[in-house]
Parts: sequence; C-alpha cells; structure tokens
Amino acid sequence: MRWHRQLPRTLVVSVVASVVVAGCAPGLAANPNFATDSGNSPQGQPQTSAQQAGPPPLEAPKNELQWQDCTSRVFSQAAVSPVTGVNLDCASYDADLDSLNGATGTISIGVVRATSTGTPRDAAPLVMTTGTDLPSSAQLPVWLSRTGGDILKTNPIVAVDRRGIGLSGDLDCRDSFERQEMMDQAQFESGDDPVANLSAIVQTATTNCTDTIAPGDSAYDNAHAAEDLEKLRSTWDVPALALLGIGNGAQVALAYAGSHPNKVARLVLDSPLPLGVAAEAAADQRVKGQQAALDAFAAQCVALACPLGPDPKGAVADLLSAARDDRGPGGVSVATLANAIVTSLAYPVGDRTAATNGLAGVLAAARSGDAGPINALVNRTESLRLTDGQFVNSCSDALNRPTPDRVRELVVEWGKVYPQFGTVAALSLVNCLNWPSGKQPGDPNDLKTPVLLLGVQNDPIVGNEGVAAVAATVINSGAPSRRVIWQGVGHGASVYTQCAVAPVVSYLSSGELPETDTYCPA
Repeated sequence: MRWHRQLPRTLVVSVVASVVVAGCAPGLAANPNFATDSGNSPQGQPQTSAQQAGPPPLEAPKNELQWQDCTSRVFSQAAVSPVTGVNLDCASYDADLDSLNGATGTISIGVVRATSTGTPRDAAPLVMTTGTDLPSSAQLPVWLSRTGGDILKTNPIVAVDRRGIGLSGDLDCRDSFERQEMMDQAQFESGDDPVANLSAIVQTATTNCTDTIAPGDSAYDNAHAAEDLEKLRSTWDVPALALLGIGNGAQVALAYAGSHPNKVARLVLDSPLPLGVAAEAAADQRVKGQQAALDAFAAQCVALACPLGPDPKGAVADLLSAARDDRGPGGVSVATLANAIVTSLAYPVGDRTAATNGLAGVLAAARSGDAGPINALVNRTESLRLTDGQFVNSCSDALNRPTPDRVRELVVEWGKVYPQFGTVAALSLVNCLNWPSGKQPGDPNDLKTPVLLLGVQNDPIVGNEGVAAVAATVINSGAPSRRVIWQGVGHGASVYTQCAVAPVVSYLSSGELPETDTYCPA
C-alpha cells in the first residue's frame, strides 16, 4: 500500500459511487425530540417564526445550457444501472473565478440534468448539490435509482458539481506520494509525533495546490460555490432557484440564501451544518456520528447474524487496532481503514440488510487474511471522497482551525472518548492547518422562503447536531421551518428513504411546509 514520490498525475476524472436506499413509511410526531442547544437533553422543541410574504416564483429557464446526452456515461461512472425512462444530459458554464475578491478569469462548472418521460417540459428545475462530500454528478444517478425519481414527475433535477470536483474538472495538485501519506496520516513515517509528521506532508501539498489554483487560491469556499449557483440562475434568466443541498451542499445552499435571499424560491437543507461551525466542532460532530453509525451497524449485524460473529463492534475494534499497530489487512493504515469503513456506512450498497452483510463480509474477509475486498473499498473511498478538489474545497471552508498543540491534545482526548475513530478524526484536522484562512459567509437575513430541514440520526459524515443549529439560523432569518429526521444510517435522508422524499415533493409543488415535523423509522 506504500507509494513512492512521483511527478504529478495528469488530470483524471474518476468518480465511483454506488449508493442505494431503504424506503420507509412516513411517521408523524407532534412533538419530536430534535437536537437543539436548549434543555439538558440533546434534543429540544422545534420553533418556527410567523409566516411572511411568499417566496419569489419558480420558472423554467429562459436560456438553456448546451446540453448533451450523457446517460450511459454518468450512470456507468456511478456504478449504477441506468433507470428506465430517465435521461441524463451534461453541460458546463463559465463562472467568474473570484468576483468576491476581484481576481479576474473564469472557471468551468459542470452540471447534469435529469428528466424522465413524465417530467413536464415547462417545469422549473430543482438545483441539487452535495458540495465537497462527493461529486453531485455521482450522487444524482444513485438518488435517481432509489427515491429521486419521484421528483422527476414534477421537476427536472440539475446537479451542480463544486469547483475542481467531478464534472467541474478534477483538480490535480498533489503528487501520489502526498496523497498516500495524507490518506495514511503519515502513520509509517519515523518519529513519535504524528502531528508533526503529517504537518510536513500537508505543508508541501498545500503549497502545491495553492500554486496550482492561483490566482484563485481564495476562491474555492462556500461563498464562491454560492456565486456559481447565482451564475447559473442569471444564465437561465429566472427570478429564483429551488435548491436542495446535502451535507456540505446544504452549506452552499445556505450561503446562497445569505447572499441572495430574494432569489430563493425553495430551500431544502439535508444533513446540514451551520456556516459558522468551527473546524474542531465540525470534526467532533462528525466523529460522534461515526461512532453512532458503527453502533447502529453492530446492532443490525447482531440481529442478522452477520459474518462478523456475535460481537461485530469488537471485531471492528480489533481490525482498527491491528492497523494502528502496522498490522492492518494488506498493510493499510488505521486512517485508510477507518475512512473505508466510514464510507461504507455513509454510502451503503444495497438495502439495509444487504449493506450490513456486505460491509460485515468485507471486514470478515480482512480478518481472515483476504485483503482484496477491503482494498476495493479503499479505492472506492479515495475516488469518492479524497480527491485533490475535495482537499482544496474542504480546507477553504474550514474555519477557526485549532493549533498543532490543540490537535495533539485532541489525539489523546478523542482517542479515549471515541475509541474506534477518535484518533483519526483528530489527526484529520491537520490537513487544513496550513491552508490560507477563509471568511464565513453571511447567514440569511430577512428570508421570505420557508425552509425544509432533513437529517439522519446516525450520519457518519456530519453527525446529527446540525439540523438544530441550522434551524436556529433559519429562525433568526425570519423564516419558518419544519424537520424530517430519518432514524437510519447514512448521509442524506432524501437519498436513503422514501419517507423523506414525500415531504420534499409536496414542498416543491406548493411552497408550503408540512404541518408537523416528521420521524422516519430506520
């Protein structure tokens, strides 16, 4: 699994995603317990503000992009069978490189449009983004193969990739040695200070990447991603956008609502984090979600008598411990193994039973000495979540980063509190320590559009605390909101459960929120 220093790779677009979903029946809760900062329990009562004047109208684009059919290619890249009756078209448009800071030039933004035989020709599109979590163009076909097809009955979907990711042109700014060392968190380097070892690698990678994207080295954050959406709106010549943001994409959509509040006709924030969340707090919420997802996986594993035996969590802990001691399956580092497990939990393959048994089978094979399946999962993780573009964008978004000494404290502290994933989570903060500091986008103000908030109880990418924090932001903006919480395991409620899609379809059509918050069973 070790790499030697090489010259930088040529630009390669490589996106592999295979995510499937488990449906559920809607469940209403008059007073569901949702995560807030109030009360002694982790959940508090939802609040809404008075309904204001209605949002701006939704209209079909007056000026279309130069769409070209890419159905076979995009479904194939996502490792998903094409959906009967669904057509995918690809296009790109030029956005200003850095209109916020005055740097001149343009950058190409890649988009995919999904329609079906039943999609009305005069319907306004739903603009969807997953931000840095994974390419939107990779998530779209997976969503369509499960629950997203219901959206196409009323609206086309246009997925927008962030700068340097997916169809927006994969960045190539780290060499293979730097990528591998960052994946491994420099575990195999000599010395007893992992923070210092990783920092040395990251500093070189940061310099190489900022040089590559210059003069746009401050133009890859949430605020600029929001301006790319505004460029799409103005190109279409429509009064407002309907936005669905998942994970980091929800931050992008929220940033757009902050900078262009009168141009938001619908706003769905799925698995969100607030715009002002500090890097340490975001990592803490993420590792809590990882531990919760592992616990839920282990419980399901026991119920299914999965291949990991009667103590699945103990088996996973043993594998991670072996990797930490340089005895990982196939020689993988603990960070590489942990990230592969997290990816499988966040973006499962198959329904709940198949996904659980599938991951258990991969880990059981690794325990028995067969590293082939885990290596395949590692490769999927790297192409899906650990590209150069994701490094650049995620570090551009990282706010109030801790010092190296604080990271050293967290390595010890989180290693005890979160025994499976804590050390890896703490060291992941090193990746952005050398990146140029960015600015927090402004929160929405005087927002006239009701907001639909979706969340997942066991989310290993963002945790489950973001919905409450973003609900407070929405309240402060003057807009009402409702919440839909899925009690399963994964990242993106709208992707994984039909229960969460039904309120989205209704909201897109009417602009009105559900009467109550909703719980969706796992």
